Amino acid sequence: MSTVTVDPRMKARRVAVLRAEGRRRLRILLVALGVVLAAAAAWGVSLTPLLDVDRMAVSGIDPANRAEILESSKLSVGMPMVFLDVDDAQRSIAALPWVRSARVWRDWPATVRIAVDPRVPAAVVPAMGGRTALIDAYGYAIGWGPRPAGLDAQADGSDPTAGSPVAALPHVSVPFSGQLGDIHTAADGPLAVVAAMPDDLRAWVRAVTLEEGQNRIGLELIGGATASLGDPILIDDKISALRAVLATADLECITTIDVTMPDLATVTRHHPCQP
Repeated sequence: MSTVTVDPRMKARRVAVLRAEGRRRLRILLVALGVVLAAAAAWGVSLTPLLDVDRMAVSGIDPANRAEILESSKLSVGMPMVFLDVDDAQRSIAALPWVRSARVWRDWPATVRIAVDPRVPAAVVPAMGGRTALIDAYGYAIGWGPRPAGLDAQADGSDPTAGSPVAALPHVSVPFSGQLGDIHTAADGPLAVVAAMPDDLRAWVRAVTLEEGQNRIGLELIGGATASLGDPILIDDKISALRAVLATADLECITTIDVTMPDLATVTRHHPCQP
């Protein structure tokens, strides 16, 4: 039986290779362990009060609406900053019917900021169930308004909405049957008139009307008279003509002011005139 002799240099080389491989594996193991420990430490810190939400800052709205915004965002003080879903919060807030747009972001180290661009009510319209709805200049139904005059009167006969911003809004007599967030497309013409009315004319107007089955717009004026504007065209010219009549004509016993042809405005009075 013969014995194979291994060159000592080959043996030394093999040992060196095995030791180098062992050191490489050890380094990989130590690096991996370091990564795991660092991740665990970061996770732990993120769940401590060091990196949680200390403040919710909301801008762009009336303070009375702050609670609704925070509830819709599903974010609150004490939540870990790292794991906040600000995109979902932003979508949820923007889905509110009275919100035009919203932005939510982290302000490190401990603040969440919410900026809201609200829709502004432009008119009050009658709604189902004896209610009224607030709509903006684009027809979006953004909230429920007060009940029609008289239905919300106090025991002493006073109106609880008197003096409020809602009470100052013009009324558009075009019924709304949808839900909040819907667009009241039937009120497009009257809303265009509302948007074009200056303050001096608005003070004369009780309500903007739309003739049923037609696209003819009218105004119910203070004192019981009405103004006929006809189709929703040449609105600025018609409003100018109406303002001229109200400013210069003898308004006693007037029943109707017709500005459907703004260059030929006509006035109809009671006969005989009995103020």
